Amino acid sequence: MAKWRRLLSIYRIRTTTLFTVFCLLAVVYLKTGHDSKIEENFRQYGLAVQPEPRIPDYAANPEELKDEFVAAVLVICANRHQAVKNHLGQLIKYRPNPKNFPIIISQDGSAVLVRNAIKEVASEERYIFNQTHTPKGKNNYQKIAEHYKWALDTVFFEHGYSHVIITEEDLDIAPDFFLYFAATKKLLMADKSLWCISAWNDNGGSQLIDRKRPGLLWRTDFFPGLGWMLSRETWRELSPGFPDIFWDDWMRRPDVKKERACIRPEVSRTSHNMQVAGKGSSKGLYKKYLEAITLPVEPINFLNLDLNYLKKENYDLWMKRNLEEAKPISREELIAGKLDPQNAYRSTFSNARHYTDVAMKYSVMYDLRSGMPRTAYQGIVTFLVNGARVYFHSDLIQLDQFGNQTHTQVYNPDWEHQGRYLEFARQYCVTKWKGKCDPADPEMAAWIQKRRIKLQNWGKMILI
Repeated sequence: MAKWRRLLSIYRIRTTTLFTVFCLLAVVYLKTGHDSKIEENFRQYGLAVQPEPRIPDYAANPEELKDEFVAAVLVICANRHQAVKNHLGQLIKYRPNPKNFPIIISQDGSAVLVRNAIKEVASEERYIFNQTHTPKGKNNYQKIAEHYKWALDTVFFEHGYSHVIITEEDLDIAPDFFLYFAATKKLLMADKSLWCISAWNDNGGSQLIDRKRPGLLWRTDFFPGLGWMLSRETWRELSPGFPDIFWDDWMRRPDVKKERACIRPEVSRTSHNMQVAGKGSSKGLYKKYLEAITLPVEPINFLNLDLNYLKKENYDLWMKRNLEEAKPISREELIAGKLDPQNAYRSTFSNARHYTDVAMKYSVMYDLRSGMPRTAYQGIVTFLVNGARVYFHSDLIQLDQFGNQTHTQVYNPDWEHQGRYLEFARQYCVTKWKGKCDPADPEMAAWIQKRRIKLQNWGKMILI
């Protein structure tokens, strides 16, 4: 019996030792496999974790881009395979050098036709890579926000890119799309009052823009999106608080943008391809405006342009001078539209109704987010009326303080709630309801309840 006990004791010791050794080997194996998986992912998505790239001196060589990294292009897509094919075809066609702009296609979900379209072009030699996200959100807006955060976290934090241009699969791009971002990246890095570069003009309809000046660029307080570039430094700030729905409206909040602006073009460098886009998440709400936005006829080599006027200290002086030289006119005169194309004009608004009346007259986008009109800078929205330059601006602007006023000093947050009421009134009070147009009025409240209108979807409204 003692002999068997001694043998059992030795067996237990050896078993324990063997188990310990096995665990150590497993840890080493798993770590090695994990590290290999990370390296494999880096190879799959392109360059390994990159040091901060040196910005080439493009001014010395304006003819072509040097063979150096500018920004990764992150293509956000889901289930529209024809749109994906169209967009990728244009990116490949106009990309000056693959190493300057590696492309990462981020697919939300597993639509087979989209996956096949990506496989047709993705390869390490082409610097075109793909990643797949599994959606969890309940509706499209939640899925989009969730995908955006995951995709940007991945390219910035996992794969180490310093700058990323975000596009979506239903966009067409201009031939000078890449030159635009290569040239404006230096501004983004040098001017800390900027936080993004956008290729999109919300008011880029042909009748609103000066096609004789296709290289003209502007600053805007309103986050444009739709083909935009930001830095890893900025994303590191945004990522922890990124919302789970309506991410683009969140980007327009004063507490998020923190008085920073974006660069946007006079002539949009992206446009919606309405044939492949479908209605999208907005259900065709902005179709009229999106269809009017077209790309430039001739490309511009932005690398040859002096863009120093866009730095805040220069730009504010330039805009102040433009306002001072513009002829003041009333809103009634502006709406009448009898303007001389040889002159510039300025007019003011003091509430959402004033702004909307003019905006709807000329097919300017009329919605106000956080009290801010699209394309506005320091309270100014600029567009053409019959060929004449117009500066339509908030009456809160103090010209002697131009450029130094805060967001809340030039934009009244109540304007957003007034704008919601005006949109509600257009939808229900023009033809459907003939009484007092006030959701709080007992008669209209009863009518709303009977029609099962979800008033909560409209949020806060202020009658005006």
